[in-house]
Formats: sequence, structure tokens, C-alpha cells
Amino acid sequence: MNTRLGDLYSLKNHPYDNNSTKVKIAGLASMTPPILVVSEILNSPKQYDIDTGIIKSGQVRCIFYSHKNHKFENLWFNINDLKLIEKNDSDVNREDRVNDEIVTKDVVLNRFDNPSILKEIKNEFLNKQVILNSCDLELGKLKTTFSQTEYKSIDKITAHLDFLPPVLTVIDVKLNEEKIGFNPKSGNRKKISAVYLLKCKWYNSLSGSFSEDFIPIDTVQILPNLDLNPIKDAINNKNIFRYDLGKDILKESAKSLKHIYVLPLEIIFNHHKYEVRYYDIFRDRFSKMKFNDFMLGEDKMKVDDLILEKIPEFKSDVGEFSKIKDFIFEKNNFYRIIYRDLQGNTTKRIIFVKEFIQNKVVIADCLLRNGEERHFRVDENAILKLEILNQSFFI
Repeated sequence: MNTRLGDLYSLKNHPYDNNSTKVKIAGLASMTPPILVVSEILNSPKQYDIDTGIIKSGQVRCIFYSHKNHKFENLWFNINDLKLIEKNDSDVNREDRVNDEIVTKDVVLNRFDNPSILKEIKNEFLNKQVILNSCDLELGKLKTTFSQTEYKSIDKITAHLDFLPPVLTVIDVKLNEEKIGFNPKSGNRKKISAVYLLKCKWYNSLSGSFSEDFIPIDTVQILPNLDLNPIKDAINNKNIFRYDLGKDILKESAKSLKHIYVLPLEIIFNHHKYEVRYYDIFRDRFSKMKFNDFMLGEDKMKVDDLILEKIPEFKSDVGEFSKIKDFIFEKNNFYRIIYRDLQGNTTKRIIFVKEFIQNKVVIADCLLRNGEERHFRVDENAILKLEILNQSFFI
């Protein structure tokens, strides 16, 4: 039993496991059990059943948040009845293990006997926001429902937020005062539990008031303090930023392009984490990413910096508008066009020109179509608008 405090488990019918948490839940999603956070471990030496000779199952106490009564529940489970979802990589309360028994004689007692550690823990956690280790997985659960009409079928995907724990504010930290019992043979602690308990407060939407409870320190993680002002300023100033993808988006070309430029549009708060909704200029699509993944470069650029010239555009020196049919597309250059196909559908797209036959066709890789090659008619009813782009943005 390599279980540690803070590990995530669930019953074996849970769709997640330690190899995959990207599974959509169909059927009656409300029958999905909660993700359990290990808060205590019975530290028993290896024992066998006298009738069967099979090794006895270890026991763990687990905590989860009930969305029905809006309280934290604590229950004991046989470890063999559960499956691992995710290991806890935190160094808090890390102990060594010998012959399936956790060696705790020195580690735990030293923590209890050292008051300076409690002071350090208070400095680290007091007045901070924390979440249960299972929060991100519960927040990310998706359920899919299927419906069908005479002409088409639809899979509707929505968030499945059962057992989602609240964001907690730490209002006090104390030592776990539970009596320590030891194995008379090995001298190790009979039960492994958190050395420190966090007194937490949260808003209880069921009662319309605030609730408090003591939560084992190993079962939570601190939320980072984020400075939203740089993103807010970028949104207000309409700045654009380079974002490296790590993969080539020109699939059918000798040219390599592994980055895009994004325009941040708004900040979205999702339970406890911030996301940025943005416009992908290169691929003409709206998307969002985690706040911490949105890297702001030092260069503050705008969309107008990308565009060198627009056609058609009034030319004062000749007293008339420039015409697309007179323009010569250069090979191996990027352009942005507004294009109308034969069905009358109009799209905006950035293209990488590979071949050009004047007054007839542009053969190019299209970023709107995942870098695939497309043929574009060159006439006033097809390419409605053309923008000559600054090629340095594509290097």
C-alpha cells in the first residue's frame, strides 16, 4: 500500500483513473461517486486473513464535499475497494516506508515537538485561500447527453459539478491534538494523520450563511495570488501577443509556423481559477486558456502593426481605389483575405502563397483550415478584401 495523505482515490466505478481524467460521462451522471482525498491511514503491519491466507486490506479515511448538504464528509474505506486517481506530490508530511509500514517515529514526533514549525505553517497558510486536492478534477468533469431528431443527432456537453468543493479561507492553524498511539513492536505510529489542521471558512449557499470546519493540511493546496492588472491593461489597450504552440500549423508546406498572435478580450473567473478569452488572429477563431498560460511579452503590439496595406484602398496620388485584380501575390508570403466562395459564404483567413496565376487563382496553405492547401479564385466577387501583412510576424 503506497498510499500517502492527500492522494486522490474513488470507487472503482468512477470513470477516471491514474492514466486518464479526460473522460466524458454519459448515462445518469449523478451516479458518479465523488473523488476522495486521503486524510488518514491506518498504519498496520502486513497481516493475513487466517481463513483464506489473503493479505488484509489496509484502511484509509477520506474526505469529500457533499453538494447535497454542503458539508465536508469523512468516511473510512478498505483500500482494496478503491482505485487510485492521482498521487499527491506535496512534501508535507512525507514519511519513509519499510515493509509496507510507514516509519514515523522520528519524523512525526519532531514535527510535534518543534513550535517554530507551527509558526512557519501559520505564516504560510493563515488568511490564504485553499482548495481541496480534488477540486480541479471535480471542476473539470463533463457530462454528455445524446438527443436525436428525424434529421440529425446532437451530443450536448455540459459541466458536471457534483461534489465540487468550495474555495476555503484559512482563519486559523492548529496542531492535531489527537492522541498518538504506537505499535509496541516497531514503535511506529498506528495511524497516520495530518500533523496540522486548518480552520477554514466558506460561504454555504444552502444555509445562506458561512460555515467553518477543520481540514487536514495534507488534503488542500494554496491558491496563488494573481496580478490581473497586466491582462486588464492589455485588454483596454487592445495589445496583441505572440503565443508559441510548439507544433507546426502549416501541415502541407516547406515553411514552418509554430506560433500565433492573440488578442486578449476578457477575463473569466471559473470557481477558483482565472481564464483569458482571446482571439486567435492567425486562425480567425475565439478560444480561452488558463490565466497562467497566457504569457505577456515585453513588446506591446497592436493589430495595425501586423497590416502594412489594405486593398481596396483609396489612393490619393491617382485619385481612385486600388484593385485586387491588379495585385501581384508574392510566393512564400502571408496575406489576409476576406473570401466569398461559390456558395456565397464569406470568411476571413490568413494564407501562405505557394503559387499565383494572375487574374485566375492563388494556391495557398490556409491557416483557417489547419494549414491545408486551398485554391482561391482571383476576381472581384471572390477575394473581397486583401491585407498585405508584415512578414516579420511570421518568423
